[in-house]
Amino acid sequence: MTNGELEFLLAKMKKFSVQSCQNLAFSQLTTLGVGGTIKLTVYPDTPRKFKRSVSLLEKLRVKYYIVGKGSNILASDDDFDGVVISTVKLSAIKIRGASVKAYAGVSTAKLALELKRKGLSGGEFFACLPASVGGAVVCNAGCYGQNVEEMVKKVAVLYKGKIKILSAKKCGFSKRNSIFKRTGKYAVLYAVFKFVKSTPQAVYNTITDMKCKKAQSQPLNYRSAGCVLYHDRVAVSKLLDESGLKGLTIGGAQVSLKHAGFVVNTGDATSCDVYSLIRRMRETLTANYGISAKTEVCLVNFSKE
Repeated sequence: MTNGELEFLLAKMKKFSVQSCQNLAFSQLTTLGVGGTIKLTVYPDTPRKFKRSVSLLEKLRVKYYIVGKGSNILASDDDFDGVVISTVKLSAIKIRGASVKAYAGVSTAKLALELKRKGLSGGEFFACLPASVGGAVVCNAGCYGQNVEEMVKKVAVLYKGKIKILSAKKCGFSKRNSIFKRTGKYAVLYAVFKFVKSTPQAVYNTITDMKCKKAQSQPLNYRSAGCVLYHDRVAVSKLLDESGLKGLTIGGAQVSLKHAGFVVNTGDATSCDVYSLIRRMRETLTANYGISAKTEVCLVNFSKE
């Protein structure tokens, strides 16, 4: 991006009333705390501003990436010569009966709190995800036997400059995946979920139980992006543990001593450290068990090689 293009974008974002920030780093926008400097980061706070921002970038052919809470992202150490669109200001929630409309930037913790307040069950696991609604939908996030796809009714997306509504079936959900993640051609604006009427106390009890399990099994005192690998049929974390990989360290990245599926940042990890460790984990699974695990985290600004 040339200085002229940057100045033009800054002027346009100001005209759109979209907050912008230069030279922010991915390490400041992700839970792993790694990644290079971003040329420009913008924060649209309405769907209209979001649409205008995306349309402008596509018209100018400026590369961009959309980030929510950044909890499932591994960005390279290289500088990102483009624009990151943060959804954190798209944070409205609307509840009607057992139906909940949540915008992409809503934190899953906030959504879980609202579900508890209204006594709506089925989404308790949201309380255990350090994610945004948009990211959770894109990655079909889940834990403790619950997955996003089970409660999605429809998803509003921005596709080729137009807002489209997709049914759950058209979202192409599979384990930790969706049409949004596979193609990268859709920007999630909001999702409408269906839940089951219960009581605030019952929902609270389930959330409390899940959080206790999480505290016992996950390295919450370190920065991480959750489980980094998955397989459609096999629990890879168990196999990584059996392979003796807990504690394996490359630079500042370490396979968690508490959960073999997590790579944690012990304080000074680089993206290269994390990526190298993930590769070692995949290679070990192939060598020991003959399986090809998939990378669960989204790789950003890496070369195809």
